Amino acid sequence: MSFEFVCLGTGCPAATPARMGPAHLVIAGATKILIDCGSGVTQRLVQAGTRGADLDALIVTHYHSDHVIDFWQLIVSSWHQGRAKPWRVSSTPPAIAHMKKQIESFADEIALRITHEHRPSTDGLTIAFEELNAGTLTFPDVAITAFAVDHRPVAPAYGLTFESAGRKLVFSGDTAPCNALEQAAQNADLLVQEVFVDREMQPTPGVRSAETVASVQAYHTTPAQAAHIASSAQVRALMLTHIVPPAANRAALLQEIRAGYSGPAVVGEDLMRFDLINRIVKSGETTLAL
Repeated sequence: MSFEFVCLGTGCPAATPARMGPAHLVIAGATKILIDCGSGVTQRLVQAGTRGADLDALIVTHYHSDHVIDFWQLIVSSWHQGRAKPWRVSSTPPAIAHMKKQIESFADEIALRITHEHRPSTDGLTIAFEELNAGTLTFPDVAITAFAVDHRPVAPAYGLTFESAGRKLVFSGDTAPCNALEQAAQNADLLVQEVFVDREMQPTPGVRSAETVASVQAYHTTPAQAAHIASSAQVRALMLTHIVPPAANRAALLQEIRAGYSGPAVVGEDLMRFDLINRIVKSGETTLAL
């Protein structure tokens, strides 16, 4: 029985070739769940050895452009790979409304492709949307629970808990520190936590004001706060993702985390894999036991 967490995109709206937009993959036995579909997700899926055609579901945690921008690219790319089964897509009403608009905006183009290309099936273009609420999502090999987090003024927004093979993975989603996250993370084998590196997000003329920095920080989690959550919840390991800014100094970031959390911690990188069964992290040619 496998239980893996794969970083596909560990970045944010700021573009960088090193970090694609927010997207992560959970593999539990025969089930493959994609969390969010940020920019570059289809390319990263291929690099990670997983076809979009084989995904069982997509969960979009909230409606922010960087989490949903490549939705239609994912659908079309997976269809080109031979996807022959409908999509199950769980998300919030605002995100679902936007994804439906993406479909509508390409309706004429996809109609031309269907007519001209004569592919074996169009089932991979069928999408069953379901509203994401706090509670359980049913899948083989993994129990998934969504819990509301604090990303206001973006609401609703959710974190996710995955339980499989006696292991527990908690994905924070985009959020400020909140009780729901800390409670969900209790004794998790892995907490995947978004992070806003406040030390490096300074006002920059023409880019961001002091008010901008304060506003963005207000709905994210700083390194000190992330360390506090991980420590209070007594998680076995901590992985940081949705790195803001994406070029944040890794060593300095880990030093900040270690000031408040004594367990194993890693800064997530695109294509990094966390094997929850064997408690190892793989990044390129490097394997690290935690």
